[in-house]
Amino acid sequence: MTTGTPAIQVGSLALATRASGVSNVGERGVCYEVYTLGGRLGYSFLFAKGRYDGFSPEDVALFLTITGEVCTAVADYQFINVTRLSRDFAQGRFAPAFALAPSTAEEQRLMRRAG
Repeated sequence: MTTGTPAIQVGSLALATRASGVSNVGERGVCYEVYTLGGRLGYSFLFAKGRYDGFSPEDVALFLTITGEVCTAVADYQFINVTRLSRDFAQGRFAPAFALAPSTAEEQRLMRRAG
C-alpha cells in the first residue's frame, strides 16, 4: 500500500511542517486557489495568521502536510487579487477553515508522519 498527498482543491486544509516566509511550523492553512503558471500546477495557501503564498507540488511536499479534509465553506472561494484576499480574511471569510482544522492530537499525528 502506498500513501501519497491527498488531492488538493480550494478549501483543502494543511499544516505547515517547516517554517517558511509565510508560515510557522504547525500553523494551519487553507488552499484558496489552484492555478497553472507556465504550464506548472500550483496551489495558493492562506495561513491562520493571514499570510499567504503559492506553492509548487514540490513545495507542498517540502513545507506542508495536506490533512485530506476540505472546508466546504471555503471550497467555492473565487480568488480575485491579494487585496480582496486580505479583506476577505479580515472579514472572517476563512474563519470556518481554521475552526475545522484538525485537533491537537491529529496535528501531532500529521506532524510525526511528515517528519
